[in-house]
Amino acid sequence: MYNNGDEREPRRASGLKPMHWLAIGIVAVLCCGGLIFTQLDFSNPTGYIQSNYTRASNLDEGRGRAYTSSLSPATVADDIDDDSDARDERREGDTYFLQYKDKIVSVQPYQGGSKILLFDYRDGYNHYSSTFLLWGWSSSPPSTFRGGGPGSGK
Repeated sequence: MYNNGDEREPRRASGLKPMHWLAIGIVAVLCCGGLIFTQLDFSNPTGYIQSNYTRASNLDEGRGRAYTSSLSPATVADDIDDDSDARDERREGDTYFLQYKDKIVSVQPYQGGSKILLFDYRDGYNHYSSTFLLWGWSSSPPSTFRGGGPGSGK
């Protein structure tokens, strides 16, 4: 197999070619990007509430920021939930509660319309803890991870 009496060994490929490294890099980026994307939570009502309702700082409660609307509490709660998909929505009397990963929103009747209170999760939980305990809402923000190990679920 040697030409002209040349006793050198035939040339072998040395490692991966640049195209192989490029393919490996693309796969790694896609895997990492997919993992990061699954951990993101796009359901945050803050921007929608700030853009669509009137700030009323004189109605703030605890650490909740108050907003008002001329619409009914049911309509406002549905509008907020439609825009920023809540993890859970509950009603206690005339007050609606929306649970998000990092926020809790309450919507209650106010002067023929609605008063909206926007809380960071823990502050909202502390403000309404007696109600949320009955529903089983955790005092810690809900996790985006929904998986489980052996024997979980069902």
